[in-house]
Amino acid sequence: MRFELPGLPLLAKRDLPSFVLPPSSDHKVFALTTCKEHLETLDAEKKPKVLVNTFDALEPHALKAIEDYELIGIGPLIPSAFLDGKDPSDKGIGGDLFQKSEDYVQWLNSKPKSSVVYVSFGSLLRLPKVQMEEIAKGLLECGRPFLWVIRVKENLEEEKDDDKLSCLEGLEKLGKIVPWCSQLEVLTHPSLGCFVTHCGWNSTLECIACGVPVVAFPHWADQGTNAKLMQDVWRTGLRVNPREDGTVESAEIKRCIETIMDGGEKSQELRENARNWKNSAREAMQEDGSSTKNLKAFVEELGNYC
Repeated sequence: MRFELPGLPLLAKRDLPSFVLPPSSDHKVFALTTCKEHLETLDAEKKPKVLVNTFDALEPHALKAIEDYELIGIGPLIPSAFLDGKDPSDKGIGGDLFQKSEDYVQWLNSKPKSSVVYVSFGSLLRLPKVQMEEIAKGLLECGRPFLWVIRVKENLEEEKDDDKLSCLEGLEKLGKIVPWCSQLEVLTHPSLGCFVTHCGWNSTLECIACGVPVVAFPHWADQGTNAKLMQDVWRTGLRVNPREDGTVESAEIKRCIETIMDGGEKSQELRENARNWKNSAREAMQEDGSSTKNLKAFVEELGNYC
């Protein structure tokens, strides 16, 4: 079955936002209710303007897909230090949700160019133990240096011996595991080779803006849709194929990582596409770029009401 929606490619069931699919869960009901409330608020206005963290070249059709709304791309909303370098002091993004480690940059500095695999699944998602073990095995089988963000549980009493990865010693010899880091700092580091990501929108746009090819590893919310776009529309990544129970096996993880990292024809294609989108993102934020002009026009229109 395929679903046709305005401004998007044909979508399979796995590409749809999880909160519109059965079975329902508390977080899905909450997300759906929140979306409904937002839409009802917008529908109460005549042709409301909505500022969107994207840019015209990235989603030209989606931005024009809803006739009743004026969707305005003003992104990527990324500090200058990580986007165009015009203001090296501009690194703030509102603060990290968790205390970041301090030694991972020095570790990255010690690695060759484009050699490191970065693995992070955002601030909300907690993977089951069986999936963590498969990721660990996949990284070991690749044999490449990696930086893996594994968040510490807020209540340390919840940590159990069973939670520890069975191959932790081997992992620590090959790569580095940290509880948190500055993602943009990592994505713009010369040693980075690819990003294994959950495909949350912020991470997705940061990958685009930093020109990093990805292993798309979606789980819920809009992540499946973002993964679809990265693999089939923007062509900057590969999406993992899980088993029927949802678990992604180590061999599949290795396949995706190696395809991006091995320097072959597909690897070169993905990297070239990623570089092109990086350039497009920077162009959008230039003084005469689409996002800058869109935001200026919006502010000027607001001024007319003052």
